[in-house]
Amino acid sequence: MSLNTYNPDSRYKDRAAQRFVAFLKFLSVVMVSILIGFWFGKQFAAEELIVLKDRNAALEEERELLQESVTELGAQAQTAETRYRQLQEQVDSIIPKGPMQDIATLVRDQLEQGMDPERLSFVIRSARPPTNCSEPDVKRFVVSTPANKGPSSKVSIAEGAIVIQGSGKSAKNEKGQPEAWYDPAQPVKLTFAHDGKTDVKRRTLPIRYSVVAGDREYRFTVESGSRSFAKVVYDSCDYP
Repeated sequence: MSLNTYNPDSRYKDRAAQRFVAFLKFLSVVMVSILIGFWFGKQFAAEELIVLKDRNAALEEERELLQESVTELGAQAQTAETRYRQLQEQVDSIIPKGPMQDIATLVRDQLEQGMDPERLSFVIRSARPPTNCSEPDVKRFVVSTPANKGPSSKVSIAEGAIVIQGSGKSAKNEKGQPEAWYDPAQPVKLTFAHDGKTDVKRRTLPIRYSVVAGDREYRFTVESGSRSFAKVVYDSCDYP
């Protein structure tokens, strides 16, 4: 007769030992995986750091280049501004302004129209400040408009030797309808009749004009007056 040597406690211990060994293997795999992952992460971070350092170095170099370009452009702009001021001063010294420009334009026009240069030089040299001038006087006339059906108005100066009259655009009321009086903010047409000829000026008021009648030079300033009227302020001086 044989005896049964099976021991249940030994079986449980073996199973527990197997589970423990399996757990250790699993834990070992996990730890190895973590270590490998950590190592790869460290390597990746190191490579990223290298890439970022290279990129930062490239950006720093580019920033320095841009800074140099900005500095150079600033210097060029300053040089250009200085050169522009120099050229502007040269132009201003060559091309007259104000009354000198008006006189230069008038001289050029006279020469282009065929006036003898020597005659023009004589007239300029013989010019002198006005003498024996009269006190300023004032007259006025009605500026005609398309909506004004009244008779034409004019001013006679120097016993009728000079006649001034004018026309303009009608002022408009709040409804946009034309009024009988003129709009002084719009250009007007003035005619100066003397010595059988008529000079026409078209611009906004005031308008200045001078003319010689007999041995006197008459100087006019025509400006806006009360509604419908233009005011003529004038005097006269000996000529020549």
